[in-house]
Amino acid sequence: MGGAGGLDIRLPIGGLFAVLGLVLTGYGVATAGEPAHYARTLSININLWWGLVMLAFGVGLLLSATFYRGGASWGARGQGRATEEREHRLGLEG
Repeated sequence: MGGAGGLDIRLPIGGLFAVLGLVLTGYGVATAGEPAHYARTLSININLWWGLVMLAFGVGLLLSATFYRGGASWGARGQGRATEEREHRLGLEG
């Protein structure tokens, strides 16, 4: 476990974007047959497209949090290991 209790910020943010993307995509699909609804956006179903963008971004964050666990912790890296050894040698460990 590392950092702030091992919480990867990509998980809640990815979930938020995925859920909001699903809601916005659903709204875009439900209102696709109303041309007056999209008169301001030059008849582009902006809810559908931005919902898909948000959904893709959220799924991307969730996948990156799932498949990339951040590698080694600070203590296992070269610089961190050297610092730990120096602190141990000098008796500065807390």
